[in-house]
Amino acid sequence: MAGNYADLATLLARGISQRRMYFDGHPNVKQCATEFVDLLGRLLAEEEVSSFLLGVVEGKLVHDGRYLVGSTVVGRQLTSFAELLEAGGYEIDARIEASELVRFFTLAAETEEAPGGLEASRQLLAANGIGLINLSPPYRNYGTSQESIDLADETHSDIETLLAVYQAMFSTVEHAHMHAAMSRDLQIDEARSVGESLVKVSRTGSTDIMNLVNYPDCDTYTVGHSVRVAMLSILVGRAAGLEENLLCELGAAGLLHDVGKGKIPQEVLFKPGRLDAEERLIIETHPEEGARMLLDSNDATPLAVAIAWGHHRRYDGGGYPKMPHGDRTSELTQLVHTCDVFEALTAIRPYKRAMTPRHAYEIMLKDRDAYSPAAMHALVKAVGLYPPGQKVVLSDGTAGIIMAAGDDIERPRVKITHDEDGALLGQDAMLAVDLAEEEAPAVAKLLLGA
Repeated sequence: MAGNYADLATLLARGISQRRMYFDGHPNVKQCATEFVDLLGRLLAEEEVSSFLLGVVEGKLVHDGRYLVGSTVVGRQLTSFAELLEAGGYEIDARIEASELVRFFTLAAETEEAPGGLEASRQLLAANGIGLINLSPPYRNYGTSQESIDLADETHSDIETLLAVYQAMFSTVEHAHMHAAMSRDLQIDEARSVGESLVKVSRTGSTDIMNLVNYPDCDTYTVGHSVRVAMLSILVGRAAGLEENLLCELGAAGLLHDVGKGKIPQEVLFKPGRLDAEERLIIETHPEEGARMLLDSNDATPLAVAIAWGHHRRYDGGGYPKMPHGDRTSELTQLVHTCDVFEALTAIRPYKRAMTPRHAYEIMLKDRDAYSPAAMHALVKAVGLYPPGQKVVLSDGTAGIIMAAGDDIERPRVKITHDEDGALLGQDAMLAVDLAEEEAPAVAKLLLGA
């Protein structure tokens, strides 16, 4: 069955974001509510339970004692609202309807001051016609602590210290697209600050975000795409030998490269089927729109403007926007263009399965004139055949997560997270292994979408 409880948490967060951007009756707000209610009904009926409890423990979303990593990354709206209400989470009744959920989105989007305790918060919900969402006490109030939450996820040790950075990435892109749609000034300093944080994160060699967050709805994968392109651009830029200050600029530019999509009508941007010729022309205006907004901000760097404008320009001078003489864009713009295409090919989407890096390389190399040779070389060097964050099964039956590419693109560095029987190892037993070492196992299988 499609969908899970993590998807429910993400839909709640997306609904609040959409309500902040639009209004109660907007199709995007209604869609989040409708999809949530439909998925909730299916999940609860399958388990024969009457409600869904989404807990909040020290800024993390949990369900059934499990840490929802991806939902926490994109769900800062939910955790912040729970903290404001002094609640330990939300218990949502199976009988809830979309109209009540929209009222919840509105309350979360518009409430700025703490009501003054849990009981006052409950009264606030009731006064706004929200009766089927009950606020849970803080976990400490009924004998449950963070220690009782199972955080033994194989990615937890890496994500714990990086959670604020990951949330900031999503928030920056989301805010930029919202401001673009509402013709507000872009917050360039926010993107620049996150770009600097991204560079620090990429320096640690920790598991990156590229394979940690699923895309349960259109808006999330659009935002997630820019986050992944930014992270990938920094990894590739470092492999190309770029200096730290350029990497910071590149990260910020990657986060904002698609900001012009905020100006594209939703029905075109998120059309599930193939675009017709007129719709294609509309989509192809987003680079110019993005560059214009960045120029209007007065504090965007020339690199950010160039990348927003040229990230769909081919190395041979083709692509869009059209130029009279087919001139080439800069090498840094070409680097982001290459990362943009690679991300689109290898990422999960609602309408397609993830493609392996090997298959993506094959497609890209068949069209050699489309990509800068230097950018392609740096991409392969940085990612190899297995992107950081990719989950894999090894030839000895153990499983793990790719930490970094190795000197041999077939043999990356891996953190072993599961034993031969598939049992999750304790944090102390998770070992980093360089598969290039003598007698080391090889990658036997990729767990795409895992």
